[in-house]
Amino acid sequence: MNKPNTPVIRPKMPCSNPRLSLLFSLLFFLFLPSLVYSYDTSSNDFKKYMSVLEQQSTRYGWKDINPAAISWEYHRTSKNKHPLMFTCFGNAKGNCVLFLGGVHGDELPTVHLMFKLANFVKDNHVLFKDKCIVIAPLVNPDGFLATLPTRVNAGGVDVNRNFPTKDWQASAIRQWIARGKKNKRYYPGSKPASEQETLFQIALIKRFKPQKILSVHSPLNFFDYDGPSSDLNSFEQWMEKISKEANHPFKKFGYYPGSLGNYAGHERNIFTLTLELPSSDPRNGSEYFQKFQPSIMKFINLPVVGSPPSIKVIDN
Repeated sequence: MNKPNTPVIRPKMPCSNPRLSLLFSLLFFLFLPSLVYSYDTSSNDFKKYMSVLEQQSTRYGWKDINPAAISWEYHRTSKNKHPLMFTCFGNAKGNCVLFLGGVHGDELPTVHLMFKLANFVKDNHVLFKDKCIVIAPLVNPDGFLATLPTRVNAGGVDVNRNFPTKDWQASAIRQWIARGKKNKRYYPGSKPASEQETLFQIALIKRFKPQKILSVHSPLNFFDYDGPSSDLNSFEQWMEKISKEANHPFKKFGYYPGSLGNYAGHERNIFTLTLELPSSDPRNGSEYFQKFQPSIMKFINLPVVGSPPSIKVIDN
């Protein structure tokens, strides 16, 4: 307590100056979007979301997955307020591999495949204790949960054309008009990184710094690769071997302005593999997991050293 008649000295606060107060307010709102918020996965809202996913799983006959059994984490929500969730297994300190599913909401078996992978890794955690495995099974929940599932998100944007690649400003819209004929399924957005689903994937890449990324799509029926050209021969040799073992074609499909292969593989030299499933029929989810599980395990165990952009395969 202060002695009687002893003056209390109060420091002047910056907000006592109107100009400084305005400046601090502007700075606060300027940096507000960069703050990271963590949502509570034990909340009623998240439980309702799990219930919705279970209903969709029942609808598609996916009896072999249990999304609610996984410990999920999320810091962002979609336009329709669905969690953009992921999980991390093993040692998260380095040498991470990132798995992405449901980037296009109407590519239904990709979602099943990634939930099945999460359940498999959880149930066999001893096999992966020395690995870092990050799985985001449903990047585009709004498209997936639409009455008629859509490739694009709730904002009408193809989130695999929305990454802020170096050629986006010059080519994304122009190519969508010239080659895509303004097809709404491939709309890249009004500006790069405009969508929460895009920012979500970027945040995972920045946080975990994966050496390898596997993104699952359908129904083009092949493996595609983007990544470091310095070690391209050894990785292509490995891919050709995996392709033969899985009886699944390996093609160099190229990349688009704003695509993950462009952003992560071409510009950041991360080994980025796209698995295009043979169809988008949700009834084939279990079949595809059985078919591609060996390839996925070998991709996890593929020895890669270094950090992007200086990484290479050390053993074929």
